[in-house]
Amino acid sequence: MNLARTSALNGLGVATRIGAALVLNKVLALHLGPTGYGVVGQFQSALTLIVAIVGGALSAGMTKYTAEYSADPVRRDAVWRTGVTISACGVILASALLLALAPWLATNLLADRALVGVFFLLAALTPLLAVNAFVLAVLSGLKKVHAFVGANIVGSLLGTGIAVVLVSTWSLSGALVATAASQAIAGVVAMVFFWRACPGHLSRLFGPPDVASARALSGYVLMAATTAIVVPIAHIAIREGVSATLGPSAAGLWQAMAKLSEMHLLLLTTTLALYFLPRFSEIKDGAELRREVRRGYRFVLGIVCVTSASIFLLKDPLVRVLFSKEFAPIADALAWQLVGDTLKVASWVAAFTMISHARVRLFIVIEVAFGVLLAVLTVVCTRAWGLQGAAAGYALTYAAYWIVVHLQLNRLARTLNQAINSQ
Repeated sequence: MNLARTSALNGLGVATRIGAALVLNKVLALHLGPTGYGVVGQFQSALTLIVAIVGGALSAGMTKYTAEYSADPVRRDAVWRTGVTISACGVILASALLLALAPWLATNLLADRALVGVFFLLAALTPLLAVNAFVLAVLSGLKKVHAFVGANIVGSLLGTGIAVVLVSTWSLSGALVATAASQAIAGVVAMVFFWRACPGHLSRLFGPPDVASARALSGYVLMAATTAIVVPIAHIAIREGVSATLGPSAAGLWQAMAKLSEMHLLLLTTTLALYFLPRFSEIKDGAELRREVRRGYRFVLGIVCVTSASIFLLKDPLVRVLFSKEFAPIADALAWQLVGDTLKVASWVAAFTMISHARVRLFIVIEVAFGVLLAVLTVVCTRAWGLQGAAAGYALTYAAYWIVVHLQLNRLARTLNQAINSQ
């Protein structure tokens, strides 16, 4: 698997996911407006937290060790069994929390106690959320790119089709149900693709956990859990801050900008995870790691600068096509948002070296610090300059983040060279 081939195959899957997301995005904008769009964003943040608990936090570790132990099936299978056990415990925990806190979450997160049922539904679907996160991570580690891409394509199409029907029929409640159900549907699809791509491997997922594997995975769980907890909480705080300053409709506009950034960067971020995580994990030489990161910079910056410029030039018609005329104010803030997108995706190249080489404490400190900084800068800049300030806070945060993670890359490269010289 090389970067160009991975990008081409992944691009096919991402194109499908973007197309599906654009259709769903338009349906949500027309049926819900900015205020309802913001409520869906709050629920999506809660879903991100739940996915992390049920197994999403394991994904990076599962991908790394599946790739690293590709020539050692005994150790690889031990990692798989341990991952399944941890995910099962996460499912029990997440379901219990959702059932216990559903009324509180509906009242305080969605501002409507009548929506409590969507959290009960989410509790019932947690096993399939775990399956989706686990299987995709294993397929990535095995470098089964065709199966990985195929699972994403089919899952996206099915999930979007059902979501369009639910939103069109039941508006906000349908959108929330669709948000919960889409990843569950993807879990079923992913398991089918795994079974077909890896015949005979399914039985290897079950059995007693391994202490050494659990210890190895623990660092990745902590790193991924940190991101999965800090980012949604920061986004919830931003929506609350924007809503308090500019009103609930503005929180929906901010959510629309965030969704546009997500779709804009989807190809690059998934390629980073699919190619660079296993690739960086293999590298033990500091000079080689620097070369691979520079290669990553050239790849992502070349693409993101072109896409950002294109979006900026087409911003007014693009916002109308993707959303509706009610979302027109975000066009004025897109310049800062696109600068932030460019800085964000470039910084992630260097950040993946921390994950791939298990720099756990450093990663956690940086993620927490910049999660807080993102929320604070965004809210403060919003109070000063409105919606454009929210986008400026995003850009300033990732400018600082890129500087910090590139400095840690230099430190990691020196450490790897010292380890080689001492042998």
